[in-house]
Amino acid sequence: MNHFHDHYEIYYLLSGKRYYFIQDRSYLIQEGGLVFIDKNELHKTRGYDDHHHERILLSFDDKWIHSIGEDAAECLLSPFRQKHHLFSLAGIHRTTVENLLFSLLREQQQMLSGWQLNSKALLTQLLVFCSRLSEKSAAEAEQPQAQNLKIYEIVTYINAQYRNRLTLASISENFYISPSYFCRSFRETTGFSFIEYLNNVRIREAQRLLRETKNKVIDIAEQSGFDSVAHFGRVFKQVTGQTPLECRKLMRQS
Repeated sequence: MNHFHDHYEIYYLLSGKRYYFIQDRSYLIQEGGLVFIDKNELHKTRGYDDHHHERILLSFDDKWIHSIGEDAAECLLSPFRQKHHLFSLAGIHRTTVENLLFSLLREQQQMLSGWQLNSKALLTQLLVFCSRLSEKSAAEAEQPQAQNLKIYEIVTYINAQYRNRLTLASISENFYISPSYFCRSFRETTGFSFIEYLNNVRIREAQRLLRETKNKVIDIAEQSGFDSVAHFGRVFKQVTGQTPLECRKLMRQS
């Protein structure tokens, strides 16, 4: 599964509990939790004890936003632009969101005449409602879990220093933490292993460079923090399912 992508994502938890790591923080989500994931934000969910959970996941891209209208982006994307990512819904707010989500699901399942048009209308209505909700609820937004502030500090460090050589030994030494404790705490907090997280951060940057520059692949490998183009190619294919050149070709076609 790719843990970052070029579309927007809405995650709604119908029941149960989950941890949700987004960019550099981990949040505890309970039923009624509504999460906004901006495009290219690194994220991952993981279980909370043995709790069973049910969720609804929606995604859309910039092309869909532009199909609504030139002036739609600022309003419809505002929930994704907030510093907070999660809202806990209750009462009439929860009922409104669930009714819209279930209506969307019915349209997708039944595919009656005009289902695509009505789906667009329902999703637009949902995003407008969420936009208004985010404006009213900014001060009440859920706060990230604070169970391991040192790990958050290390995540911030990795996000800033990924172009440099980073190893388990160097991280442990710089932050005065044992390698075994670091590995265990990092996975418990983020859902990623240290190497998995570092590779995802580097590949995300590589994709940006492939999309926005004409740099050679060998240069992009170095600029993204890889010590060899061969290693870069292997990790890129592992994370994205494509080679760097295949990725660049598809980006230019879109």
